[in-house]
Amino acid sequence: MLRIVVVGPPAATSGPLCFREFARALALRLGAHQVTQESSPAVLRDEAWVGAEPVGLFTERLFRQADTIVWLHFSPLAFLRDWAARARDLLLAAARRHGLHAPTPRATWRDVRAAFAHLMIAPEMYALLQHPALAHARVIELRSPREADFWLMMQRRRSGLAAPHGAGSPPQFSS
Repeated sequence: MLRIVVVGPPAATSGPLCFREFARALALRLGAHQVTQESSPAVLRDEAWVGAEPVGLFTERLFRQADTIVWLHFSPLAFLRDWAARARDLLLAAARRHGLHAPTPRATWRDVRAAFAHLMIAPEMYALLQHPALAHARVIELRSPREADFWLMMQRRRSGLAAPHGAGSPPQFSS
C-alpha cells in the first residue's frame, strides 16, 4: 500500500471530518508525498504518495495509478453529532465571552446536509469501486471518524516505512 487515494464527501472542507485533512495526516504518518490533481506525472511515478478526491467529482488520473482507495463513508449521524458539538461550543463560548481555548474545527450545517446527500451516492460508489478498471486497487471503507482515526493510527506500523525526520505526529480525528 504505497499509492493511496482518499475519497470523501465534498462538503467537509475543514475539521476532523475532512477527507483532505485525513489524506494530509496519512501522508505525514507514512512519510509519503501528498499529491493533487495538478501534480506532475513525475510525482505520481514516486513510490509512495497520498491523494485526496471528493466523492462524485474525482478524476481518473489518480485512480488508475493508486493501489489503495480509502473511502471515508461516514454516516450522516457523525456530521450531525459534530454539528451539535459545534453548536454547544458556540453557546459555551458566548457564555464565557473570553474563552482561553481556540475553537475546535467542527462540522457546519452545510456539512450535515451534504452528508445526507452523500448517503444517496453510496450505491453508485459501490458499483464504481467494483468496476474492472479498479480491480488492481484495494478498497478500504471507513464508516466512522473513530474507525478512520484508528486506521490512521495503525498505518505507520503496517507500512514498514521509517518515520520521517522532524515530522510531528499527525492530528488526531475524533467523533
